[in-house]
Amino acid sequence: MFPYLFKIGNFELRIYSLMYIIAIFIGLFFIKKRAKSLHQDPGIIENIIIVSFFGGIIGARLYYVLLRWDFYSQYPYEIIAFWHGGLAIHGGLIGGVLTGYLYAWKRYNFLYLSDLILPFLLLGQGIGRFGNFANGEAHGVPTITPPDIIFRFKNIFPEFWRVVKSTFNLPDGVEGMNLLNSMLEQKKVLIVEFQNRVYELKEYVPFGVRFPSKYNPPAYLEFGYLPVHPTFFYEMILNFIGAAILIYFWKKDEQIGKGVITGLYLIFYGVIRGFVTTFRADDLMVGYFRAPHIVSFVLILIGGLLIYFRKMRGNNG
Repeated sequence: MFPYLFKIGNFELRIYSLMYIIAIFIGLFFIKKRAKSLHQDPGIIENIIIVSFFGGIIGARLYYVLLRWDFYSQYPYEIIAFWHGGLAIHGGLIGGVLTGYLYAWKRYNFLYLSDLILPFLLLGQGIGRFGNFANGEAHGVPTITPPDIIFRFKNIFPEFWRVVKSTFNLPDGVEGMNLLNSMLEQKKVLIVEFQNRVYELKEYVPFGVRFPSKYNPPAYLEFGYLPVHPTFFYEMILNFIGAAILIYFWKKDEQIGKGVITGLYLIFYGVIRGFVTTFRADDLMVGYFRAPHIVSFVLILIGGLLIYFRKMRGNNG
């Protein structure tokens, strides 16, 4: 809604960037303090986190570009223009993990580091979602979308929405979406037939977020004044809950390096992202399927196997 706090000339202090700066400082403060209590060098841990952060940004951009290659192959100069948007969290995780591992593998056991850092990564991901709200991005589908359309592993929302626009003869773009919004405000009963079923367009949840036209946020450009699912808040709340659970284990000395915290992070974030992505309107796709669903399944599988084998190893002495 308000992408920047202030603007001086060409300089903007964007809320999105500020949220991640705050998240990094919070994480560094607590992780360095914890490292010191575990008789580790806080300076080295700080360097690992900073290097991993920049590796994560590169990974997030490359992941996004690869899955949107149809666009970037036509406009290659946009590949480096990450300030125009286009960072994918799963790519960030891959890039951050690889960078951190390559930088620190001679000094630290990988699971020791991941157990130490990941609770505050999940907390930071939650904080960062407020930046998505400020930008009007990472938004959900309109709240008038029937639940049966949303809760499908295969993403049928784009097809459904094309039928909606065709049924009511809506023009493309913001004009058509605002026309649909006006029809809803007039309390008209809007019926759509899709895949041999009849659906009614109505407010299925009362907590949708409307984005104004000021700053032309992506959510407004796609759906006009229609209220959309606040997926950034869904994920923020779930990330905070997951981070609180991880921090509970993180405070116990005997848990650092066991791999359970790392496994739980992978499971938690896989479940959270898998759930939230069903509501998302702007997720990257692999064919007809949402890329986050595929990656989330892999994360949950790896996390479960990690905990299982670490527990088996512990039971076997």
